[in-house]
Amino acid sequence: MNKGPKFTPANKYIFDPKAYAWNLPSGHTCPLALKCLAKADRKTGKITDGEEQEYKCYSAVYERYPSVRKRVWENFEAVKKKSPEEVAKVLSSCFPVKAKRVRIHTSGDFFSQDYFDGWLMFIRQNKDCHFWAFTKSLWYWVKRKDQIPANLVLTASVGGKQDLLIGKHDLKYAKVVYSRTEAAECNLRIDKDDRLAAYGAESFALLENFKAKK
Repeated sequence: MNKGPKFTPANKYIFDPKAYAWNLPSGHTCPLALKCLAKADRKTGKITDGEEQEYKCYSAVYERYPSVRKRVWENFEAVKKKSPEEVAKVLSSCFPVKAKRVRIHTSGDFFSQDYFDGWLMFIRQNKDCHFWAFTKSLWYWVKRKDQIPANLVLTASVGGKQDLLIGKHDLKYAKVVYSRTEAAECNLRIDKDDRLAAYGAESFALLENFKAKK
C-alpha cells in the first residue's frame, strides 16, 4: 500500500461523482471549532466530543476506522509546519491529473495561515480545477479576502470561535438547522449535495439529520 499524502474520491453525497477531496484529522486540525468539535484518537479511534458540541461531527465518526485515520494523518504529517511554498509543493506532488473539482476538507480545516496560503498558491497553479471548502478558520480567510482565486469558493461554517467575523466581513456562510421549517424561517435554502457550497455567493443551511426535530 502506498504511503504519503493523497487526494481521494469525494464521498457519495457530493453532486459530482468524479470529484476529489483532501482530508485531515477531524478536530485535531480544527483550532477554531466549537459546536461540532470532536476528535478520534489517532491510535484507538475513540471519539472525544468537545465540551460545547451541539451537533455531530460526521467526519470524526468515520475516523473510527483505521484505514481512514491512516489516510488523514498521512496527509496532515505531509503539510504541518510547512511554509506556503512547501504546502503547495506537497499538494502538487499528489494531485490527480484529471481532477476538475476538489472539495478541500471533508474532514479537518485550515489549521494555520501558512497552510491556508499554501492552498491559495496551489489553487492559482491549477486554474482548470474548481475548489471549495467549509471553514471555521475565518481569520486566515479575512486576512487574504482580496486574494482568493476565482476558482475557489469558501463558506464560513457557523458554530466556531470566530462567528462574529461572518457579519463583519459579509462572508458566505452555512448554518446547521434541525428542520426544513427552521431553514425557511432563516430564509436559507438547504444544500443537500454541496452544489450551493461549491458555487455562488449565497448563504445556505445544512440539515442535521441525526438530531432533526420532528
